[in-house]
Amino acid sequence: MSETRGQYEVNERSLNGRPRPLILLVDDDQIERLVGREYFGSIGFDVCDLGSGRECLQQAGMLLPDLIILDVMMPGIDGFEVCRRLRADVDLAYTPILMATSLDDENSIEKAFEVGATDFVTKPIAWSLLGHRVKFVLRMSEVERKLRDTTRLAEAANRAKSNFLTNMSHELRTPLNAIIGFSETMRGELLGPLGDKRYADYANDIYQSGTHLLQLVNTMLDLSKVDAGMMELNEDIVAVDAVVRAAMALVQDKAAKHDITVSLSAPPPPPLVLADEFRLKQILINLLSNAVKFTPDNGEVAVRIERTPAGEIACIIRDSGIGMAPEDLPRIKESFVQLDDPTSKRYDGTGLGVPLAIALAQLHGGSIGYESEVGVGTTATLTLPPERVVEESGFGPPRATAIPGTGQGRIAAA
Repeated sequence: MSETRGQYEVNERSLNGRPRPLILLVDDDQIERLVGREYFGSIGFDVCDLGSGRECLQQAGMLLPDLIILDVMMPGIDGFEVCRRLRADVDLAYTPILMATSLDDENSIEKAFEVGATDFVTKPIAWSLLGHRVKFVLRMSEVERKLRDTTRLAEAANRAKSNFLTNMSHELRTPLNAIIGFSETMRGELLGPLGDKRYADYANDIYQSGTHLLQLVNTMLDLSKVDAGMMELNEDIVAVDAVVRAAMALVQDKAAKHDITVSLSAPPPPPLVLADEFRLKQILINLLSNAVKFTPDNGEVAVRIERTPAGEIACIIRDSGIGMAPEDLPRIKESFVQLDDPTSKRYDGTGLGVPLAIALAQLHGGSIGYESEVGVGTTATLTLPPERVVEESGFGPPRATAIPGTGQGRIAAA
């Protein structure tokens, strides 16, 4: 396969690793093309010149040039339209395009960038200066290409990791459920006495270990779903204080063992939000569990629900625990990070609770922020955006509208 135009031979080798960059010069002025071809050839570039926008659209996909210099004012299809169509071609979407124009008005320049031009040059062209600009643009294009390739590889690796974790989690949960179920039967001696008391202790250890491992597997599965974009929210109108109380009930036993007081302060009437109740409770359980875990005996965990001046709903969880140094705060968002004494059973955990809570909050369009001081305590704040707040109209049930950017519904006053 070969085609000669403007002293440039198109062949298989040039399209797949040519030794010199290829410039595609598109201009209806034959003299301009001749000067440009001679100049770029003298500084180490190959050049293919075309005389119309139509020819450019026909040839660019086969040539796959490293850079296109495109005249704006051409008969038939002008440069703006050519640029727009080139950007719609997946093979040319990132090819640098310099638009050459004698128009120096702001509107033309703005339109050039709107249709996807990389840069513009004004006529008459100062070729020596354009040569330096072309070399710079090509260097930047190569940097961007490497960044895109790196991003694609990272995304592919992340998808592979998420798929692996998802498959492994499903494979592990079935035998774990069996282990937990049988150990629970044995420790309760539902089918008769076990005999030696140590058997009951062993069965209890198996149950506790199996439950902990299943919790870890479920958390990893949830994180992999979020990373893969597969987590879906089952949304409904939710009373925030009711979800907080349900989460508090699940950590109450652990708090009672250490004489830790867990309290709630909520303004009347209780705020309503559009949220996935199960996932919202999961967020709060993770935050409350951490607060209780890192609070010494006879300490306090105080939960407050409030409406911010910006219209957000904030759930503020403040503990009187061991606290963290300011430089450690960013690290708690990382998976498998535990900022505590690893030898202490009181502080045992997976290091996945906070990353999962943050991911689920972001899935709701919200966020989780931390403030902490060593020896004083930590404050975790879950914030839900105003778009999720249900405003009571007093004239009937709220109606649903769209939450921008989520594809989900929200509730607004009727």
